[in-house]
Amino acid sequence: MSDIFSFFEKPKLARDYDAAFPIALTIAGSDSGGGAGIQADLKTFAALEVFGTSVLTMITAQNTVGVSEICVLDEQILRAQYNAVMTDLRPWAAKTGAMGSNTTIGIVAELLEEHPIDKLVVDPVMISKHGEQLLPDDACKALRERLMDKAFLVMPNRHEAAKLTGRTVEGPTSMKDAAKRIFDFGARNVLIKGGHLEKIVRDFYYDGSGFVEFGADRVDSGRLHGSGCVYAAAIVARLCLGDELLAAIEFSREFISGAIEKAPKLGAGISPVNPMHRLWE
Repeated sequence: MSDIFSFFEKPKLARDYDAAFPIALTIAGSDSGGGAGIQADLKTFAALEVFGTSVLTMITAQNTVGVSEICVLDEQILRAQYNAVMTDLRPWAAKTGAMGSNTTIGIVAELLEEHPIDKLVVDPVMISKHGEQLLPDDACKALRERLMDKAFLVMPNRHEAAKLTGRTVEGPTSMKDAAKRIFDFGARNVLIKGGHLEKIVRDFYYDGSGFVEFGADRVDSGRLHGSGCVYAAAIVARLCLGDELLAAIEFSREFISGAIEKAPKLGAGISPVNPMHRLWE
C-alpha cells in the first residue's frame, strides 16, 4: 500500500520506519457530547480500520440540547499539535472541520504550506445542528482565499455553499453553479451536499470537466447530529485505504446512510448519528 501513497514526501521521523498502517488526520473542534467534530471523526476512522490523529482547533461545551461554551485555541497549541503529528505520524489523508475564527483559518493555512497534505478534504463547518454559529460570517473570505487552493475536495452543504459564494443555493441548477464557483476558488474537486432536497438525497460532484450526480432515498437527518463530519471522515478514511475519490464518495454516502438509520436515541435533544453502526447498534 505504501506505493499507492508514494506522492508523500518522506517525513523526518524520530525513528526510521515506513508506516504500514493507514493514518488519517482531523483538524477540527471538540464536541464534548461526542456526536460531531473530533470525536465523530476519530470514531469513523476507527470504524473503517484507519488510525486517527487529531489537531484541535476549538473546544465546545455541548450536549444533545445545545452548545453552551466555545473556546478557540491559540496559535502555539495549534502549531504544536500539527507539528507533533506531521513529524512522526504523517497522515495519508486529512480533513478540516470547524475552525472557529479567521485567525485559526490563517494558522491552519500556514501549517498546510509548511507541511502539505495532498489528500485534504475541507468540510467548511459554519453552524452546528443546534443553530450555534461556529464560524464568524466574515471568515468566509478567509476560507475562500486561504484554504480552497489547498483542498483535494471541498464538500459544503447547500447553506455553506451559499455563504461561500454569496449566492442562493436551492435546487440542482444553483448547486451546480455553486460548485463551479468554488472550484474557481482553487479547489481540485467540489461536492455540494443537497441532503435537504426533496425525497431524494442529491449531491453534485464537480472536477472542472463535468458533473457526477449522486442520488439515494432520503433518510431524515434533520434531528440528528454529526452527519456532515462522519460523511467527510469516511471519505478521508477510504482515501487512506486506496480508493479513488469517486469510489470514496460512493462508499461514504452508503456509510452515512447506515449511521443515520441506526442512530441511537441519546439525550433530551438532537441525537448523534452512529459511525459505529457496522460494529454495534
